[in-house]
Amino acid sequence: MASAKKELSLAIKKEPSSTESVYFVCQQCCQPISLHKSFHTITSEELGQLAAPLVAPLTESASSSDHNVRLSLNAAAPSDGVIRRSVSRMKGATATYQDFALLTSPDSLEMNNLSYRLKVSSQLFDIMSGNGNVDHPLCQDCTSSLMDSMVKQLGESEKELKTYQDYLGQLKASPLPDMVELQGELDQLTQEEQELLAQLESVEVERAQVAEQTKSLHEEQAQLAAEEEKYYKELSAHKYRERALVDEQQSVDNQLQHAQAQLNTLERTNVYNFTFRIWHNGHFATINGFRLGRLPTVPVEWSEINAALGQAALLLHSLARRLNIRFEGYRLMPYGNMSYLETTQEKKKTLPLFSNGGLRVFWDSKFDNALVAFLNLVSQFKMQVETASQQDDSPAMPFKFPFRIEEDKIGDVDGSMYSVRNQFSTEENWTKALKFVLILLKWGLAYLTTKLSPHNAPTRPTA
Repeated sequence: MASAKKELSLAIKKEPSSTESVYFVCQQCCQPISLHKSFHTITSEELGQLAAPLVAPLTESASSSDHNVRLSLNAAAPSDGVIRRSVSRMKGATATYQDFALLTSPDSLEMNNLSYRLKVSSQLFDIMSGNGNVDHPLCQDCTSSLMDSMVKQLGESEKELKTYQDYLGQLKASPLPDMVELQGELDQLTQEEQELLAQLESVEVERAQVAEQTKSLHEEQAQLAAEEEKYYKELSAHKYRERALVDEQQSVDNQLQHAQAQLNTLERTNVYNFTFRIWHNGHFATINGFRLGRLPTVPVEWSEINAALGQAALLLHSLARRLNIRFEGYRLMPYGNMSYLETTQEKKKTLPLFSNGGLRVFWDSKFDNALVAFLNLVSQFKMQVETASQQDDSPAMPFKFPFRIEEDKIGDVDGSMYSVRNQFSTEENWTKALKFVLILLKWGLAYLTTKLSPHNAPTRPTA
């Protein structure tokens, strides 16, 4: 319902004869319209009758509205001759409320009549708008459309009324239901309701139990999830430690394999062959790179010869200790290039196994005596090794040295003999004799290798 004060739009047009014409605007299409002359002759009593309700008694709000209308109609015009009215914006327009004033002079009766007509028309439209859902005024076309819509609604309402009347007739024509039967159905439904309520209560109890079980299961699930996470963390830590231990084991295995390989290499390596390398350099036999002997064309320094003799003395001493061979008559003292021999008699003598060269003096034969003593020790070593070989080995494979030794000479079994004395011998023969001594010592190394590795067959060493 629209309020008592409706939105009105009007236009004031000044005629050439200094008269003013007022036009209202249609509330639907916003087109200007002109009112019929009968609107100008409505009195206050007629407005009061129009404001009265059609059927129902007046409500408090309607009585208040009607009372306000009557008071406004009975009110006298202001003493200043100005009639003021607030005209709201048109429906659908965006203009703000504006106040307009029609100025009139007390002497102009025509302007007073215009103000009165406007007031009456506005109140009349308020009454019409308040009694329906449509705002007024309306133009003829909008009124025709409104009438058609209302006629259509009236037809639909008549159809609904006829439907209700037919249904009411059917109800009146049908027999009344049996109250006993209805009461029985009501009791049955009530009983069913009670049963369903009991079932509902039981279901609620079960639901509460299920909710409690669900809560317990959720707590158990959270606990299992925490334990699972802890388990996987511990599993990851164990896996990490396992990988670390596997890597460490692989490293230890690799080290063990490397150590085993080195051990096998060392076991196959003869420390004596590695320590005392006997070879040759032209006409000279060498031990650890030191040449033993002199030639007229190759005058080897005596310091190198002394070092070679010291290495030979150390080799013989080591072989004797390793094979548990004891020498008679002499004690070998290997001291490098200052090695010497001592006699084991009561009156000990020292025989130097080194020389500084110089002039050979007939009566100065200590160096030659030392060489002869050294050759005697080599001969003892040779004889004891051959004897031990015949006792330990099979008779088919006795160990025999390729040289024979007689006093101060050494040579092939079927060949020439060469003295180890430096005096009364040429340098060539002396060098050959020392070469044979080193070869015999190398054969002693071969025998020792056979002793240490019994599965290896003895081989003839080459010099």
